[in-house]
Amino acid sequence: MAHTAKTDKILNLFGSSSPAPSAMNPAIKPPEREAVPPVFVKADNGTQFVNIPFLLINEQLGSIMERFHCCTCDKCVAAVTEESLKQLPVSVVRIKRKSDADTVNRAAADARSEAIRIITKAVMFVKSNPRH
Repeated sequence: MAHTAKTDKILNLFGSSSPAPSAMNPAIKPPEREAVPPVFVKADNGTQFVNIPFLLINEQLGSIMERFHCCTCDKCVAAVTEESLKQLPVSVVRIKRKSDADTVNRAAADARSEAIRIITKAVMFVKSNPRH
């Protein structure tokens, strides 16, 4: 399977056990660290777990909020993230090597269109009901 543009981003994230959620999208300003589910969790045996919904939110949120002219303050980003995570199905992929990035790409590709629909719906909800 060929590398996509996202493969390099995913492989670059393997360097640290818990990268900042804004590493993929600089428009995202996450709430307190304890409130943000990690994109990557590393187990003691070297296995890593990838939170696919949160990965997709990091990937898509900034552009969708910008496209719909939604406020990108901390409160609005947190509200959209919260609404999106409530509606996205839980999907965690277990990987053992960097070469398993294709597994992450496949899982993300399978869920991407549904995630975009849910994130867009959450953006429109927060835009019409801002928390500030």
